[in-house]
Amino acid sequence: MGWNITKGSEVGQWVAKRIQGGYFEGRSEAIGLERNGELVAGVIYENWNHKSIWCHIAIEGRLTPEYLAAIFDYPFNICQVEKIIVPVGSDNEQSIKVVKKMGFTEEGRIKEGRPHGDIVFYTLRRDDCRFLNTRYSKRIANHG
Repeated sequence: MGWNITKGSEVGQWVAKRIQGGYFEGRSEAIGLERNGELVAGVIYENWNHKSIWCHIAIEGRLTPEYLAAIFDYPFNICQVEKIIVPVGSDNEQSIKVVKKMGFTEEGRIKEGRPHGDIVFYTLRRDDCRFLNTRYSKRIANHG
């Protein structure tokens, strides 16, 4: 079976459960990564306003280059936004490490916005996204 990129409500619900948030079909796009038929990663994109889009990420395995290309192709090339915004709890060290490794930088913070800390807003601008380069973009040609 191997790796498969998938979209839809099942992915959105999977991500929402892991981030302790919600998924609102019809107002969001969910893109997942399956390994041998089981979801191992997913993102929910929402709150698109023509300039930016919010992203929520859940990962329970490794990511493939094809998946990284797909999840950055959607906001930057399909939605044509200039910036992705990822809210992360200040107490979630693993998520902070992941988004920083992807190239996101801290742009703002709401002090005591969560039960155990702050809400930290990480952003990634189109011009700073390394997953849009040829190395990654050639991998999404068959994934539409």
